[in-house]
Amino acid sequence: MKVSFIIPPVLDNTANVDRCFGCNYNIYFLPLLPVLYSATMIKGDVESVSITDFAALGRSAQEFKDFIAADNSDVYVFYTVFLSQNTDLAARQLIRARHPHARFIFFGPQATYAAPSFLDAEDTVLVRGEPEFVMQELIRKLACGADFTAIRGISFRHGGAAVDNPPAPLISDIDSLPIPDRALLDHSPYCNPKLSRLPHTAALTSRGCFGQCWYCVPNSLSYAREIEYKKYLGHKPPARLHSARRVIDEFRAIAGQGFKSVSIIDDQFIWDEARTIEICRGIKDLNLEWSCLCRPEKISREVAEAMAEAGCGYVDLGTESFDENVLASIKKNMSPGDTKEAVEVLRKAGIEVEINILLGATPVETEASIKKTLREVRRLNADYVLFSIANPFPGTEFYQAAKAQGWMYYGDYVPVDPAKSSIISYPHLSKKRLEQLLAHAYLSFYLNPAYLVRQVLKIRSFSEFKSKFRAFANFMYKNFIKK
Repeated sequence: MKVSFIIPPVLDNTANVDRCFGCNYNIYFLPLLPVLYSATMIKGDVESVSITDFAALGRSAQEFKDFIAADNSDVYVFYTVFLSQNTDLAARQLIRARHPHARFIFFGPQATYAAPSFLDAEDTVLVRGEPEFVMQELIRKLACGADFTAIRGISFRHGGAAVDNPPAPLISDIDSLPIPDRALLDHSPYCNPKLSRLPHTAALTSRGCFGQCWYCVPNSLSYAREIEYKKYLGHKPPARLHSARRVIDEFRAIAGQGFKSVSIIDDQFIWDEARTIEICRGIKDLNLEWSCLCRPEKISREVAEAMAEAGCGYVDLGTESFDENVLASIKKNMSPGDTKEAVEVLRKAGIEVEINILLGATPVETEASIKKTLREVRRLNADYVLFSIANPFPGTEFYQAAKAQGWMYYGDYVPVDPAKSSIISYPHLSKKRLEQLLAHAYLSFYLNPAYLVRQVLKIRSFSEFKSKFRAFANFMYKNFIKK
């Protein structure tokens, strides 16, 4: 049996989607780890397994159609997030027209959340929640023609009715998963413009987060497991961590394959000081440049110094706001001072900082609180800032409250780019005003002459310049030129 994992080009007249996190349209591409994990799990059970990322490779819709015409896979697998559902379903229709006997598997947060939207025929099976062992069992059954209908964690159509089997258990020991086989995927299109070295890949050292932030959409793999767990048990699943030894082994494998930089896309990389320092000591001789996401209050001087010695290039801080009332309302459980201290500690260690800011994540937010946050951001002189308007994604507490209170401009969630548009509109802070404040935030920060000079002076190579310039140009075109 031949299995093809497909990441289609845009087929719904929108834009390429960042499927690693699932809540933004793309500025640059990272390898899709849930696909790599699942493809690695099944490669010994099938005749062939392939991954084709048409979006990252810049392939057109016509090139996708030409590929389908020439392909002869038995099973096509799609990893679907909120913003990619329409494109992925359109891709299935194109394949069906050419290969009426093919089977389809969908997994990811949107397939987990909105199963009925995908189950229009018996040729489709959904793998819900945490996918790897469920995907492996399903593929093994399909490969030998065995009955798969008792597998936990899947949804399918049988006898004209949609069937949702009970959930599969969480993977209790994620060290039991194999290190993803990155040779299965052409990494040439992937980069992180805030890291200077290529070739580039991504890694996960944990799943889930201890935080209770009411707006939060974690990385898309963590979110799929969270949606499934909440549906059946009513609360977030426990986080799972790779052991320090396993993380070190994977980084050694990454370096051995010739990669030079890594984006760690955990929702929260620093869990405790001892584990983080052990990881850093274990990878510091690999000459890898890497980045991670952290909560500000988790960063200490000792951790920052260890990370810097191990090659950490920048840290992405989940700050959201510098207003105490806003932070309390969104259940962030931290203070503005935590971010200020983290920035100072990281800067002293020689690590660049990106700050994430969310506008409108609570009705407590006001224009005054937003302007206060923007003043503090400029005062900190962060290397990068990601501004977004909070989106009430299905499955979050924010979504439930926004729908109940009528805060959503369209009455319910619709896919939009939160780095550009709002679906939230409060009586005192309208959709239009939020979008105006967002545009002002980006333009006032990134077009500040002092900031531009600092960034130019830090560029170390022509390839780094090209990567940064391309990301900046794409962002400015998408958000301020193309309307």
